[in-house]
Amino acid sequence: MFTIYNATLVAVMQVGVIVAGVLASGLWHKFMTDSRMEMPFPASCIYPYGTIGFAIPFMWIICALLLRRRDNVSDGIKSLAFWFGVLILVTLAIFMIYANVSPCFQISGGMSGDENS
Repeated sequence: MFTIYNATLVAVMQVGVIVAGVLASGLWHKFMTDSRMEMPFPASCIYPYGTIGFAIPFMWIICALLLRRRDNVSDGIKSLAFWFGVLILVTLAIFMIYANVSPCFQISGGMSGDENS
């Protein structure tokens, strides 16, 4: 299961999730600043610091490929390194979705007509 091709696909998907999350956060930032609203914390973290997230797939692929080259490491550990990359991918996707959906809850919560909410 742990081939260089599969590891590369997982790393590219991780990068794609980060790119999509940063772009969506940028759209929310534009909408919120035009509407004079404050962005929720997760979305406001992704907007200025999202590009730092590119270190995550880079560090994972380097560690996984270095581990794959070693002959004294069992295949189970090598497979575990691959599945850890898949876990990172799922975690990134969940966080990016949450961070970019959370502004929707702020918008709908502020439409109650009460100025103090």
